[in-house]
Amino acid sequence: MQKVTLLTVGSPKSSWVREGREEYICRLLGSIDFSIVPIQPGKSKDPVRQCEEESQRLLAALSKQEGEVWVLDESGKELSSQELASTLARARDLGTKITFVLGGAYGLNDAVRSRAERIIALSKMTFPHELCQLIFLEQLYRAAQIQKGSGYHH
Repeated sequence: MQKVTLLTVGSPKSSWVREGREEYICRLLGSIDFSIVPIQPGKSKDPVRQCEEESQRLLAALSKQEGEVWVLDESGKELSSQELASTLARARDLGTKITFVLGGAYGLNDAVRSRAERIIALSKMTFPHELCQLIFLEQLYRAAQIQKGSGYHH
């Protein structure tokens, strides 16, 4: 079973995002060994400083993770759901553990991006940070279902 970790800034404040997140985590059981590691959000009112604080915390947490780092960032490559599924399947077949990194509202600094084996964009559109967690989890679940051939992805 593939080991996947999501390293993310903060935990969702919206109840509907928390509920959706838990729904997809439950759906992933048995398909992917999945965990979320929340990082304390920055407290600075300055967006640049907040991004730096959070990026430093993410780098410190990354030093404790094994496997490849795949950053979720607007500067990354967009993948179709099927491309994500096949990329994850190749990593699974090689026994590669993956840590996905999702920054806070002000994104990630270049030091975090430089740690990545892959940089993936969820979309060209901008979404609230909390919603990105939910979108990512749905896509991770969809990728697992594509790999199984379940019919969830038409």
